[in-house]
Amino acid sequence: MDFKKIIISLIRILLGCTFVSSAVMKLFSLESFVLYVYSFGLFSYVTTTILARLLIIIEFMLGIGLIFKIYYKYSWWGTFGMLVFFSLFLLYVAIFRNDENCHCFGDFIELDAFPSIFKNVIMIGLLPLIRKQQETIGNKRLFILILSGLSILFLAFFAFPPNALYNKMYGNDDERFSQVAYDKYIQAPELSNFLDTTQNQILGLVSATCKHCKAGNSIMQAIFEQNDLDKNCFKNYIASPNDSILAVFKDTTNTQEYPYRAIPMFVLIEMNYGYFPTYVFIEKGKPVKAINYKEINENEIVEFLSE
Repeated sequence: MDFKKIIISLIRILLGCTFVSSAVMKLFSLESFVLYVYSFGLFSYVTTTILARLLIIIEFMLGIGLIFKIYYKYSWWGTFGMLVFFSLFLLYVAIFRNDENCHCFGDFIELDAFPSIFKNVIMIGLLPLIRKQQETIGNKRLFILILSGLSILFLAFFAFPPNALYNKMYGNDDERFSQVAYDKYIQAPELSNFLDTTQNQILGLVSATCKHCKAGNSIMQAIFEQNDLDKNCFKNYIASPNDSILAVFKDTTNTQEYPYRAIPMFVLIEMNYGYFPTYVFIEKGKPVKAINYKEINENEIVEFLSE
């Protein structure tokens, strides 16, 4: 048994598994990864949701290519190119930003830019050792390629669908906002002057303990930040067990400067029938539309708040 060949094979499999695991971990913390990419302000939110998934698919397939030596020459060069590109990207992050997590492994392993660059440099250094490998040929290659490709496509676009696709697949006309309950409670002293009837606003009906509410408010905050929208136009009714949990919610979603009112959970449930989160479009004091966080549309929000 050739010990050198074993070591080279192990290095190749290790590099491939690193790419596959990185892609899978990004996929299972997709919302935060999308928000991180979106924070650079290069693309609209909808475009970012698509590009982030395509990046995950490419990373996953390159890893599969290395592990099983499928289209090995292209897989090797693709891996090399991606590592160089992301090393340069991380260098930019290290110089111009202070990100605690570059999301190379999603939310599962938090690394800032410098450790990630170091990891990439090591991987680039190992790539020449595995460049000359005998490629897998035959029906097995085609079967693995098709199975892997279909699996990651299904996960990226159907198990974790982007907003536009989600709306077509799962959207329905079920009522998720009670005008009667809203009119009933909006008269309360602590709520009566909360909304400005002279401008359009988005009202979030959220719970501080709801992970989907955290995701939704993070998306809303990012959209407001990227489009330089008035923070006073995104307001929230928040149900929270205590002040410390509420503080964590606002820190997590970066919405410390956005107006809110803390209200009882039963009031929110009367308003949104228990759908968390619900975002209500308020047109000069009048609710005109209610959506969930998967239906958030950047262009729609910008246009509505510009009216």
